[in-house]
Amino acid sequence: MMWVTNRGVRPWRARSTIVISGAVLALVALAHVAVANGPDPVARLFAAAAAYAPMPGGLSVGAVRDLCERDALCAAQEFVAASAGRARLQKVEHPDSDTIRWVDSATSVAGFGRMADGRAWLTLNRFGRKAVDELRGALEELRTDNGALDLVLDLRDNGGGDFGRMMKLAAVFTGEINNSLYLIGTEDRIPVKIVGMNTPERLGSLTVVVGPRTASSGEVLAGLLHRYAGAELVGEPTAGKDYIVRVIPVDHDWRLLVRAETIEVPGVDLRGGLRPGRAWPNGGLNP
Repeated sequence: MMWVTNRGVRPWRARSTIVISGAVLALVALAHVAVANGPDPVARLFAAAAAYAPMPGGLSVGAVRDLCERDALCAAQEFVAASAGRARLQKVEHPDSDTIRWVDSATSVAGFGRMADGRAWLTLNRFGRKAVDELRGALEELRTDNGALDLVLDLRDNGGGDFGRMMKLAAVFTGEINNSLYLIGTEDRIPVKIVGMNTPERLGSLTVVVGPRTASSGEVLAGLLHRYAGAELVGEPTAGKDYIVRVIPVDHDWRLLVRAETIEVPGVDLRGGLRPGRAWPNGGLNP
């Protein structure tokens, strides 16, 4: 799993991802270093949060320590209360064996086939562990000869997910791209590379369908494909989640989610959501 951490080692090695509803549960369950370890868990919590976002106004470590003593969860609650919506707490739902089996078996490619006009369509709803393999396999089945494939990629139900998996999937279409996007923090602008693992797919045309449920890394994927793979964006405006949320472990059961860097794709305006050039005329889940 690739985490976006180009700044060196952080307190507790706090991990980062673009967080979306539901998907964060599996991600934060991997965080194993609790804030409660160490002589001053409150100070450690604020040190980790400060690595990614400024201290909320009116909050100080000393005052919170006086209020919460060594209770890291209490400190995290104070941080959220003062953050004006830029942080929240997420309870970790520890998976049982059935949940683990579901995570392993859930597919990223929800369907694929041929449209009446001869173009191929493929619906990508998530960025699971086998997303790249699923995508490559579906494209292989859709390709009827050795020619370039005309593809419609449906992202209307893609609410985002693991940032690293999304970047690997983008490489299937773009190949290797240096400085493909930037993470804009309070003090720096970090370039992020799309690493080309294999030869990119040969496409005659690429159309990406988006809508209000296209969010977070789903939006970033659409922007990357528009910028670097020549994709036409069609459909409706997307959700507009153009930022990274950093996941900081508080204790065994809670994680602090802090809104941090803004994502910038050169030549693509993600602010307020992507705005396609035209509507998508076909209804239904699939094109």
